[in-house]
Amino acid sequence: MARGVEASCRCYLFLSLMLWHGCIFRQFVEGSFGNLVHSASSSHVTEGDVKYIYETGKSCVTFASNSAPYVDVNIGNGRQFRTALIYLPKDGTPLEDITVTASTNKNELSLTKHAEVNGQIVALWTGGPFTTTWIRIESTNSFSLCLIKVYDVTLREYCECDDACHRNADVICHGLCSEPQNCKKVNVALNKLAKSSSNRQSEASYAVDGITGITFTNDSTQWNCIHTAVNDTSPFWQVDLGKEYTVFSVIIYRRGGGRPQEQITGLTVTVDGNLCKTIDIANVRDEKMSVICNNPAPNGRFLKITRPWTGWILNDYGPSINLCEVQVWVCKPGYYGFGCTSECSEGCSGERTDCDIDNGFCTNGCDDGWYTATCSQECGGGCTGGRCNQTDGQCSPCLPNWTGDKCDQCDAQHYGDDCSKACGHCRDQNRCDRRDGSCPNDNPRCQPGYTGLHCNESCSPGRYGPDCRQSCSEGCRSAACDGTTGHCKCRHGWQESDPFCTKKCDSETYGTNCSRECGVGCQNTNSCDRTTGQCSCDVGYQPPLCDKGVYLSILDKRTSFFCCFL
Repeated sequence: MARGVEASCRCYLFLSLMLWHGCIFRQFVEGSFGNLVHSASSSHVTEGDVKYIYETGKSCVTFASNSAPYVDVNIGNGRQFRTALIYLPKDGTPLEDITVTASTNKNELSLTKHAEVNGQIVALWTGGPFTTTWIRIESTNSFSLCLIKVYDVTLREYCECDDACHRNADVICHGLCSEPQNCKKVNVALNKLAKSSSNRQSEASYAVDGITGITFTNDSTQWNCIHTAVNDTSPFWQVDLGKEYTVFSVIIYRRGGGRPQEQITGLTVTVDGNLCKTIDIANVRDEKMSVICNNPAPNGRFLKITRPWTGWILNDYGPSINLCEVQVWVCKPGYYGFGCTSECSEGCSGERTDCDIDNGFCTNGCDDGWYTATCSQECGGGCTGGRCNQTDGQCSPCLPNWTGDKCDQCDAQHYGDDCSKACGHCRDQNRCDRRDGSCPNDNPRCQPGYTGLHCNESCSPGRYGPDCRQSCSEGCRSAACDGTTGHCKCRHGWQESDPFCTKKCDSETYGTNCSRECGVGCQNTNSCDRTTGQCSCDVGYQPPLCDKGVYLSILDKRTSFFCCFL
């Protein structure tokens, strides 16, 4: 299963790389990383060879004459340039006495001191772009010039300052770029042991020294690129990456200028003998190329570049290999995946950096409390001791209030992060939302006697039933009843045989449980107030209950006789 997941991850990474780069070989910067100067002329050379000033020669060249001496350097017919670097002896002609002009349009280039390198002052001009064929360097007096470099990219672009990872190690870039920030990748080929089948004015290690300039030179003190011998019919260059890596892409800086098809067409890149990519002539466009390996991406320790002999010779050269830098970028420890944007899980056993840089699988398994190959899932909160099966997360038995194969769910009566909170009186057998404890809105939501989102609020006096939607009967004492059933104790004048106290006493009874009869002297057929028993009395009965007769005195004037009667 793990191999299947790993294969899927590699396939995904390969497709992602294809989408990211957009093509097999990607151009990084519009312009050249190589010195545009390819020839120079002057009638004022008194010491040295004029070609030294553009081939990073063996010594400086001195120019002198009775009038203003100068030297013209050719960068190509109508070429644009953005950067010029002039190297002068530290104890030579002062910088302020040197004039540099783009000769086609007579634009004078204002130089500033940029750095001191190997006892030489480096003056910089950057701007434009200017279009010209010749650049003239001159002075009012004799002067010495050690080197001139002209680029059609800015110096920051040449130094690759804006790339968090791909910085040019050329000494001229020191101090120009800030320290790399947030680079999550590492070039595992940098300064590693390299070898080649043969060498022509170079050493195999130059292709992994971090200097991405692409000017090939005859000066051994300035060598930066590798070149196998022209008579080597089985050329190769190889770097030992130190350990096995899955190689998705290789960045190659080819030699600048010349004929790129002759320099790089037919190169085959392998990793431990497994094919990454063969470069055909259609793909040779840029001086810096990202070569995307075939799918599946090869895995291994030794990256090798070969160029097979096919019997053909271009421009009197055999199948030599001429490269300036080879980079193999992989994720730094602690990061993995396409673009190295994913961090190894904190659940990895040991150091957090101990995960596979391709798929994030933890090298030493998971710490207690984590599972899956990447140890990115936490064991259920209800697992005893916090431990679970590191493959599928299952555990048993669960702690109280927890349930499920992974003990990662609260049981039906509890909720919260730790399942410690009891659900309220929800209508559905106390089942509530496992996160916030709210009861489902089932209309009604709550069991009789309760209301609120969590059904944990008792009905207020005078209310009862589900969600407390019903009102207690007016016959209930103090208008209060049982919040669940609605039953209550009846007021005077109501029949207690009805538990809801909804039935009043009949017309001839009143009081507690209608236990008393209205007075016989009540008018309207012995009808009285159901609560107090009061009524309007007939003649001869005593209010307010009309239940007792009274004596009446009547004088008979004829007989003067008092008669008493009830």
